[in-house]
Amino acid sequence: MKRILQGAIVLLLAAATARAEFEGVADMKITTEGGPGGETVSGTGKIYFSKTGWRYEVEMSSPEVARRTGGKPFRMCMLGKISDPDVVYSVNEAMKTYAVIHTSRMRELAAKAAGGPKKFRVRKLGESKVAGLPCREVRIREENGSTAIEACVSKEFVSGDWLTAMQGNQRGEWLTALKEAGVEGYPVRMSVTTGDQAAAKTTMEITGIDRRAVPPAMFEVPPGYEQKSMMENMAQSPEQAQQMENARKQLEKAMETMTPEQRKMMEEMLKKEAPPKQ
Repeated sequence: MKRILQGAIVLLLAAATARAEFEGVADMKITTEGGPGGETVSGTGKIYFSKTGWRYEVEMSSPEVARRTGGKPFRMCMLGKISDPDVVYSVNEAMKTYAVIHTSRMRELAAKAAGGPKKFRVRKLGESKVAGLPCREVRIREENGSTAIEACVSKEFVSGDWLTAMQGNQRGEWLTALKEAGVEGYPVRMSVTTGDQAAAKTTMEITGIDRRAVPPAMFEVPPGYEQKSMMENMAQSPEQAQQMENARKQLEKAMETMTPEQRKMMEEMLKKEAPPKQ
């Protein structure tokens, strides 16, 4: 489950800070494979764009995921306002809960926990097309690290400030490297591989775009949803909610041996934050 979340977050934040210049819905296919368990998890996703907001939905499944969720696929939904790109809402439709994420704060804490910024080399390749959109193929390698990214970047999908925040080890430096290399746009196809041993790979590809009006309600947390911490909001069932509570207690105990920077990052993830005032 953790690997699904990591892979999905890598992809969803590409939508989180984009300023859309069209309204519509983009369909995508997603696969994560490898890692310590060697499990392959596949699924689909949608990105909703309008002039006022964005919404990212993903549904993933595998035999192991089905076992943990009682036969149901893992679902995740995140949304935000174009006017306030720093705030992301993680919405759990199964449990009718949500969490508030401040991406700039998470980015700063992740950078400190990782010991500073990383550097990436960009290699421009040929031109291609994905879902009918022209795009530039690129290969990105982390200097003195294990992250490798292959992407096809299209300026015709969205334009403007398209991605400034990442989480975990992929915090956004590679996107800065892309811009510095003169490549701007949205990764309409992307594969991210991390880890030297038991490498994990997440692949996303846009499969189609429907340019149509999107109702404003799609970019709002539904009425009556209860606010939770980031960790609590991951639960897909009451049983998983209890498991999350047990994991929270174990993490709080483990925090006693963490560095001050690591402890601060975990505290930010565990606490609930009030939604920004409208």
